[in-house]
Amino acid sequence: MRRRLKQGRIAPRVAAVMLLLAAVCGCEKEAVPPKATAPAETNSVARLPRTQDPEYSAALRDVQAKRNTVAARRHKIVEQMEALVAQARAALPAGATEEQVRDELQNNPKKYPGWRELSRILRARNEQADKELADARRLVMARIRQEQAELSQDLSKRGGSK
Repeated sequence: MRRRLKQGRIAPRVAAVMLLLAAVCGCEKEAVPPKATAPAETNSVARLPRTQDPEYSAALRDVQAKRNTVAARRHKIVEQMEALVAQARAALPAGATEEQVRDELQNNPKKYPGWRELSRILRARNEQADKELADARRLVMARIRQEQAELSQDLSKRGGSK
């Protein structure tokens, strides 16, 4: 009876040691040799990823520089408009709403000179900023589509992904 108990305690330990040995000394994965890169075809030009392409990066920097210029001009206009809003708030009773302040500025062009012109210029600058942002988005999306087309064409030449 005692032998059965001892065997019952030893068997799981032996099994654990054998599993440990099998794991340590077991089969190893074969190293996969790197695929030889095919020489570039004469018809296609090897493309760099977007982040490493100097032309693409330069185009994005140009767009960002234009947007920064527009933002700086808009900021000057906004500062002038805020000064006029502060004047209009001071002229109105305490607790005046935004709509009342806007009406005061629109209805008294002599008292608040330049409000209408500044509003017009700000709208134009906002439209220009939106246009620059849309141009940047188009640039990025065109490059992404181009990379996807090149990738799908490359995969179709290889016979699909395997």
